[in-house]
Amino acid sequence: MIDKSRSRPVKFVIAVILFAYLSYFISAGAIGIDLLDAGVTSVVTMSTNGFFTGLFTVISWLASPGRDILWMIILAFLLYGFKYKIQAFWALALLAGGNILAFVFKHLVARARPIGHLAQDTGYSYPSGHVLGTFMLVMVITIFIVPELPNYRLADTLEAVSVIWLVLVMLSRVYLQAHYPTDTLGAVLLGWWWLEVMEWLYVLYARKLLKWQLFYRSYL
Repeated sequence: MIDKSRSRPVKFVIAVILFAYLSYFISAGAIGIDLLDAGVTSVVTMSTNGFFTGLFTVISWLASPGRDILWMIILAFLLYGFKYKIQAFWALALLAGGNILAFVFKHLVARARPIGHLAQDTGYSYPSGHVLGTFMLVMVITIFIVPELPNYRLADTLEAVSVIWLVLVMLSRVYLQAHYPTDTLGAVLLGWWWLEVMEWLYVLYARKLLKWQLFYRSYL
């Protein structure tokens, strides 16, 4: 389901470079980053009212890192049940590895959260754990589930809804002042290059795993 791709190394390098530059400028306190964050935040929070606050609070609650783990476990359970056994464990490894990387970079950059953040939003701000977890969930859906749907319209709809959900999660974190916009961008870039690594590992080891009893008769 994940094929060899000549462009994968290129995409990996691009993602790593962009993430590294963004991380460096944030940790160095570059004025351009502050101006970008302030400008985007002012646009996102332009229409503050009870409806949007409630909507984005619910979205943020559904996309919390803890619930992202729950959604991924449910998704992996379903994949395994439908004989996509290797894909199920790959999905769990994608999320676990991504969360470990996020923890490491949060403490390396050590960016404080926006002043107006809610009390329950603790820890460092960059990158956004909500956005990273959602990004990886969306990638599992678009890579493994969308191509297997019998109806192309249903497939296109699911893919579009998944992407819209990711964007809404990004907006919710900025709207609620839990993160700066560049925190959400950094999460996507981190998820992107980690995804390229995991896809490469899938291509390299998936067929070898078929020899294991745990993955017997798994689809590739």
